[in-house]
Amino acid sequence: MNKFLKNAALVLAVTISLLAVIEISVRLFLPQSVDTTYYVGETLALKNPVTGHVNRPKTRAVLSAPEFEVEYIVNARGFRSAALDDTLLPSPDAVKVLLLGDSFVFGAANHFENIWPEVLAKRYENEDQNVEIINAGVPGYDTSQQALYLETLFETYQPDIVVLTFLPNDLFANRPIETENGQDNAHGDARAVVKSGVGKKSHLHSLTLLKRIIMATDAAYTRLYLLTPRKAFFTAPASQELLKQADTTKDIILRAKQFTTERGADFIVLSVPQLFQVLHSASGRSGDGIDPALTDDVFSEFSATHGINWVKALPILAETYRQNGVDLYHRFDGHLNATGNKLLADIAYDALKPMVSQ
Repeated sequence: MNKFLKNAALVLAVTISLLAVIEISVRLFLPQSVDTTYYVGETLALKNPVTGHVNRPKTRAVLSAPEFEVEYIVNARGFRSAALDDTLLPSPDAVKVLLLGDSFVFGAANHFENIWPEVLAKRYENEDQNVEIINAGVPGYDTSQQALYLETLFETYQPDIVVLTFLPNDLFANRPIETENGQDNAHGDARAVVKSGVGKKSHLHSLTLLKRIIMATDAAYTRLYLLTPRKAFFTAPASQELLKQADTTKDIILRAKQFTTERGADFIVLSVPQLFQVLHSASGRSGDGIDPALTDDVFSEFSATHGINWVKALPILAETYRQNGVDLYHRFDGHLNATGNKLLADIAYDALKPMVSQ
């Protein structure tokens, strides 16, 4: 027994030593931490009584992550920009397009010149079209926050077209807009989007690296995703909880549409899928009770009934990935990469064409 215990202790000590060497090596040569350094300002988010938070004006930060290193600059207007001193208001004779959304509109995980609002703006510029893109994306926003931000910004920018961006996360994050002391608010800073059952981040760099390696495979990524509560977004038929949340979201979208159309502007919803939806749809898999298009389908009759142009990006993103197999998202981070942003800019361009050319 003593010999067995000594051997077990020896094996345990060797194993721990080996794991420690691996962890130290990864930290030294392949660090997996996510670090933000602020060069101007403090934190990207600034508390706001209406939407919960907004982008902090005059902020410059650099985010370093395993998949990328990017600079975030927020100008004096509170919009992501190429420079802190970008304070120019839209020209009065331009067709002004106001983009509302979360980190996918803000352009998280990408250099400014590669985010789809900027790619879209450059395309109009190269074609000598007098179209001004106003990127009002704020990381963490849900649909109700977008709707209230729209009401805050409209008078100043007088957009001709409003694009509200929708992601599946919004279904479970959205709550009815509340009125408190005569002021509508979203209390967005107190909300939490449905959390993953298997967290991506870990204090152990070696474990994070292992997760990244596993997630590089489509089948493994899909299986891991379906182990989380986010599976409820796409389990068919739609659950009563999802349908209830969809009804809340529809009310918010109708509020945003009514507000926009009453002021003579056009209104569309751009539905942006998550990476899981693209991978599952591109695989052609069926019969597993999962429908990657379920969130779009839930809103199809609603959007048709109320004359809402619901633009689905999933079919084009999935077909493009199926044909060439080139990643459109950062696998671990989950945001679109430069290739995916360019494709989304093309989708938005096509959707906006009838309104821009009026």
